[in-house]
Amino acid sequence: MTALSYSVTETTLRSRGRDRSQVRETLVVISSRHVLVVMLALLAGTAVARAQDVPSAPAGTRTLTETPFQLILSRQHLLSDRYGVRSWLEEHGITPTLTFATDALGNPAGGRRQGFTTGNNIALDLNFNLEKLGGPKGGSFQLSMSERFGASLSGKYIGNAFSVQAIFGENTFRLVNVAYRQKLLDDRVEFQVGRIAAGDDFLVSPYNYVFVQNGFDGNPVSIFIDAPGMTPYPNATWGALVKGRPTKRTYAMGGLYNGDPSIHANKHHGLDWSMDGPLFATGEIGYQRNGLPNDQGRTGNYKAGFWYDNSQFTDFNTVARGHAPGVTRGEWGYYGLFDQVLFRFGEPGDHRGLGVTGSVLIAPDQSVSQMPFFSNARFLVRGLFPSRPTDATGFGVVFGQFSSDLQDSQRRAQLTNPTVGVQRHETALELTHRFQLKGNALFLQPDLQYIIRPGGTGRISNAFVGGVRVAINF
Repeated sequence: MTALSYSVTETTLRSRGRDRSQVRETLVVISSRHVLVVMLALLAGTAVARAQDVPSAPAGTRTLTETPFQLILSRQHLLSDRYGVRSWLEEHGITPTLTFATDALGNPAGGRRQGFTTGNNIALDLNFNLEKLGGPKGGSFQLSMSERFGASLSGKYIGNAFSVQAIFGENTFRLVNVAYRQKLLDDRVEFQVGRIAAGDDFLVSPYNYVFVQNGFDGNPVSIFIDAPGMTPYPNATWGALVKGRPTKRTYAMGGLYNGDPSIHANKHHGLDWSMDGPLFATGEIGYQRNGLPNDQGRTGNYKAGFWYDNSQFTDFNTVARGHAPGVTRGEWGYYGLFDQVLFRFGEPGDHRGLGVTGSVLIAPDQSVSQMPFFSNARFLVRGLFPSRPTDATGFGVVFGQFSSDLQDSQRRAQLTNPTVGVQRHETALELTHRFQLKGNALFLQPDLQYIIRPGGTGRISNAFVGGVRVAINF
């Protein structure tokens, strides 16, 4: 099997990485939305300990065929398994995971003004293998919680739309996932129900978690700008998901969710379990090229999907016309994403090589869509040097085009308020390298970013950003 790995644990991929990027104060005319996208490559602590003994993933977690760039190995922890408590729990079906991650970044040049901030996340996840606990075969239950604190460099100092820190937003303690997952028919069918996040399962690639910039990390961020019903970590909502695998290389899945964004307010701490709607629906199909046992070719994943949000949206064509703006119900969009191994270094079992990934998101109704076109592209290298086989290097570009109808409304608003800017587009570049340490239980990740046309208006100078991400799996 030819596969790259970025040392992200199964639990991490399933429950992380959606941090809120702010569609900031610069989004005049429309109220700003905090967007969150999982940060997590954080748990990125899967270890090479017992590398020759590759266990199957526990029931309820993602399988190798779904995450071919992830090496499924026993996790290493920074703290020792004192008295064997952790091992005993896992043997009896309870897998606890405690992690900490921080994005510490500053902008020495550009932006509204210069500054430095940190965004931090402490996460506790409990996964219960119900089969080991005497329950149904293929059943699992997940309980997770998060504590976030810090400040946003983009919101406080730069003023751009794509937050330079994925680990920021929802600064409080909150209950996240409370969910039941069941696999059936030799894992060819599975469903999940409970308090879940759509961003944990849809529009996601393992490659995303190598990056710090919110335009990449977790899910492509424009989905949260255009669809308030799309739920990302550390938020969750009532939802149900069904996934089927017609063949070993293909899948189709769909999900329905309570799309009320008000339940995510910090004051609720994840405990507002109302079901007032509106509905958010999404579906996705996928194809895996290589990556199965006995495959010799380079692994690739190709996915396409759609979404519909039944919320009410401001009609930009009615804004700044001397009367209250009108609203319309419903917005939709579609997307495609892929990841593909290009070259392999060393032997197949080394999981070292070069890969490329990208995504395109389109929300065609420009009268209500703030960002009708979004795309990103990334190159990643794992194990560039044989002496550092699990380190990862990434370079990426993210681009977002603001709605022409939004721009027209902003031009009309300028007639009475010259301070209003016209948002056209924003671009972000990122170069990052992850040093895996302590058996991959900890990583240190220096990061450089360059933000072009922050906020899209051209009124804020381009910003240079530098800093580091640190993550620990305790």
